Amino acid sequence: MTRHAAIPVYFVVRVTSALILLKLSAQFLTVEDFANFTQLLAFASLLNMAVVGGAQNGLIRQAAAGDHTAVSDVHGAGLAIWLAAVPLVGISVTSFSGQISQVLTGTTGYAKVVVALAALSLAAGPGQIWWSLLSGRKRVTQSLGAQAFGIVSGTGLAAFFIVQREFVPAALAFAGGPLLAAVVTLPLVARLGIGWRPTTRGLAQLLRYSGAIASTMGFSAIVLFALRSQYRGHFGSAPLGYWLAANRISDMSTQFLGLFMLQAFVPQLAATQDARQRSRLIFRYGVLGTCLTGLALLTMLVAGTPLVHLFLSDKYLPALTSIRLYMLGDFFRVWVSLAMFTAFAAGNPGRYAAIEIVTMTIMATLTLLLIARGELLAPQIGYAGAFGLMALVLAGRLLLGPVLRRRARLRPHDGRRIFPRGSAARAR
Repeated sequence: MTRHAAIPVYFVVRVTSALILLKLSAQFLTVEDFANFTQLLAFASLLNMAVVGGAQNGLIRQAAAGDHTAVSDVHGAGLAIWLAAVPLVGISVTSFSGQISQVLTGTTGYAKVVVALAALSLAAGPGQIWWSLLSGRKRVTQSLGAQAFGIVSGTGLAAFFIVQREFVPAALAFAGGPLLAAVVTLPLVARLGIGWRPTTRGLAQLLRYSGAIASTMGFSAIVLFALRSQYRGHFGSAPLGYWLAANRISDMSTQFLGLFMLQAFVPQLAATQDARQRSRLIFRYGVLGTCLTGLALLTMLVAGTPLVHLFLSDKYLPALTSIRLYMLGDFFRVWVSLAMFTAFAAGNPGRYAAIEIVTMTIMATLTLLLIARGELLAPQIGYAGAFGLMALVLAGRLLLGPVLRRRARLRPHDGRRIFPRGSAARAR
């Protein structure tokens, strides 16, 4: 109960942080600066994944499944990935900082900011490993508590600079939050009594998970950055700001969905072997997720205008339709996420990655076609359409798959299958 209670409490901290930054940045920054600030935060989020090769979720699973010796190996393998990522990410970002700045903000003038964000993320890399180990060893409260400290610290510093209408130091301050959280986590993970030397033991298995996560998040991030650059070129910075405002509202529900799936759904499903129990568990989480996202969508449909006034500002009222379309996509996304994390819990990270990549490819294709036709709501329609289509396909497969497999196992007992074709017994 304590572990499960820590998840919504941590989510409240994240949502509160997101709402504070959303409200302040919408209130004190221009729409163009708001768009740039949001892009820099999105890039920092991508860097946080890249500094350990996307191995965070795999570290949780491997730490939960192993004994004390295995956990030491998992820790050492995570450190080995981080040490390899430091020069790879650092050199790559530094070499292409100008181009990255151009994609993010439409100008090369923020190249040094890009490099600074990379340096902060790389320094905080070990914290990503330690939070995963603590969660995997059922110390979820400690893991999420340390992360919450980093979020609160980063939000407070960022808010100070946003009020001064300085979005660059605000982005750097928020990106420094994970580094503070890593420092706080160090004594907590030391109590696990694990080894601190990098190792290649267990590295191959961990790379299977990190490869899936890295390819998924990396592909999604590249697609989104490319689409935003294309969209900016067609419609300008102000419509991009409205898109990003809607996207940030959507991110709150999708982040909670991913957090809940990883911390609660995956461990339960991985420990359940009976097919009927697995189906019931999937169905319960599906209904819960559908109800929560449906309630959020209904709230935005009924009270969208005052909510935009409260959490953004009146200058973002043109984004209301975009927000509603995004939340419709979040409603569909529940079953896509269930399918992804079901595959992840079953030890099939390749399928996990394939579902997300296929969905994002459909979304990108729809969005580009609509942009070419001059549709201002192209990203939101593409998002809702892609996840709606995949939800139809995957929901039936998730719920009917175990039933069909049970029937397939029962078929050999059918008399038509027991007797070989042409036998005298079958003739009778």
